[in-house]
Amino acid sequence: MTARVDWAGGSVVTHGHQLFADELTVLATQNADPRLSRIAAAITAPLQVAVTGRRGVGRRTVVAALAAAGIPSGSGAHSADLWVHVVAEVRKPEDDAAVRAAGRRPVLVVLNKTDLLGRDGAASSRASGEPMSALFAVAGLGGGFDDRLWEALRCLAARPADLSSAERLVNCVHPVPQQIRQRLCDTVDVSGIAALLDLARSEGTLEQGRARLVALSGVDGVLARLEVLGAAVYHRRMTQALLRLEAMAVADPRIDEFLVRDATVAARLGAAAAVMDLPDEPLLGRARRWHAHSGAPVGPAARACAADIARGSLRAWAATRS
Repeated sequence: MTARVDWAGGSVVTHGHQLFADELTVLATQNADPRLSRIAAAITAPLQVAVTGRRGVGRRTVVAALAAAGIPSGSGAHSADLWVHVVAEVRKPEDDAAVRAAGRRPVLVVLNKTDLLGRDGAASSRASGEPMSALFAVAGLGGGFDDRLWEALRCLAARPADLSSAERLVNCVHPVPQQIRQRLCDTVDVSGIAALLDLARSEGTLEQGRARLVALSGVDGVLARLEVLGAAVYHRRMTQALLRLEAMAVADPRIDEFLVRDATVAARLGAAAAVMDLPDEPLLGRARRWHAHSGAPVGPAARACAADIARGSLRAWAATRS
């Protein structure tokens, strides 16, 4: 089962990618060369993220959570740039088969419904994927958790009810109307109600309640992982564009000049740095270390990033000595 998300780019297009594309667009305008404009547009085109998973794991809720975080949903999956594969409770052999089916696309495995596992259960199951409660994320980010539900929670905090199950909470005798209790359970489940009762009891606000749901949901961790994977996709696009530009530069010295100038080298460094973890260190030492890394037995993507980091760091070091 698959849904797809079209990532509109925004936050994941790093400064390096955007700078490279912008400079290339300027060159295209100066040269009146539409080929360069098309290459620049392809580098920063929106990412497409396929959301996959077995029936019942909460794919649609994950799609809704990502959409609420700024990643709008679409349809189809075969042309997606990266995949989010959703599992629940445990990772099964069919999940591993689905991850392999992604081929060379980056895949983030998300362990959904962690609100049902509890904190200890989610921590012990972390090896199954990046933990997330899509239900909490949608409630905290999407606006479904509103003033009416917050007032109901405050009433439940003042007049405790049976929270052993959603069915018992909805059907018990309580001043909160049954329809509101049902909507509250549909929105945050009894686990979310329990997590918010102390805040409601201590005169907390709706915005604080939403913030707690977002913090408990784990969506920030999922988005952070997706940004790294997305940066890798954009760097791969840049690397492919560079191959085309190098071929075109043979007959066009203006493109050759663009490829070797400081701004272009710095942009490539920035794009690679968004993918790799770069500690603070002297520029020359960084250049040497990543030059060695580019010759290590690593994959082509890591090798390309290492080469860009080494080249950019060496150029920056040389500029400080001039």
